[in-house]
Amino acid sequence: MSPSGDAHPWPIKPFDRQHPVRGLFGDPRIGDGGGKSFHFGVDVSALDGTAVYAVKGGRVSIDGENITVIEVEGSREHSYWHVVPSVADGARIRKGALLGHIAKTWGHVHLAERRGDAYWNPLRPGAMTPFADYGEPVVSRVLCSRPLDEIFGRIDLIVETFDRPPLSAPQPAWHGMPVTPALIRWRLVRNAHAYVPWRISSDFRNSFVPKIAGKPPSDVHFGDVYAPGTRQNKPNKPGLFRFWVARGFDTTPFPDGDYRLDVEAADVRGNASRGHLVLTFVNEEREL
Repeated sequence: MSPSGDAHPWPIKPFDRQHPVRGLFGDPRIGDGGGKSFHFGVDVSALDGTAVYAVKGGRVSIDGENITVIEVEGSREHSYWHVVPSVADGARIRKGALLGHIAKTWGHVHLAERRGDAYWNPLRPGAMTPFADYGEPVVSRVLCSRPLDEIFGRIDLIVETFDRPPLSAPQPAWHGMPVTPALIRWRLVRNAHAYVPWRISSDFRNSFVPKIAGKPPSDVHFGDVYAPGTRQNKPNKPGLFRFWVARGFDTTPFPDGDYRLDVEAADVRGNASRGHLVLTFVNEEREL
């Protein structure tokens, strides 16, 4: 749920028109040195040199090409990365003030919102507006760590899924790139009844709390959400998003037989699609 008073325009002109976004909140970020983190904002696509404006007023803090505007009252702050500043460090500005221009080679402004230790999704309902999304994510594959006809004991379940931004980035190297769904949930069905009701395995719809206060979310929890084999987007190289559905799921309490695993991926506007996998539990046979 979005806190009250959060509605704000886009950081580039026209303020009242939706712009392409090439990176979403929660996307995987994997460095060349192996560091892993969650993308803690959104990347608004625009040409280098595009003017960037404050979506809220406050006090300016500058660190190189990263600008943070801290609200004069309250703990909320908005950060604008990859921007050559046109304002002075420590200045107090109003909403809509010019902050600077997108730095060379970046082709986007990274916009992040933080309150205390929590980062918030700028595209959640009630925040950056206007924003509309009518297409649902794609569930490519649902995978199990054991052969489907001989499942017993503890198993790992993974889903490969992705979404597409409603407006694709105009730059050729980023056009059509996938982004992460905002919500992954699952259930286990037997004989048309939910044996295990819907459970959420990852949720980027509103906010998350980084491990270290004031720092981007570290890789401490990355492995709890993204499964091995996950790749982030690179120029002209689409990523692969592999989410843990359940790790070490214990099948032994369940009667032997066929079950249907339903996995649902959804975006921040509730558009959703599902993938399915039939699992056959054989715990009792293994005990004979």
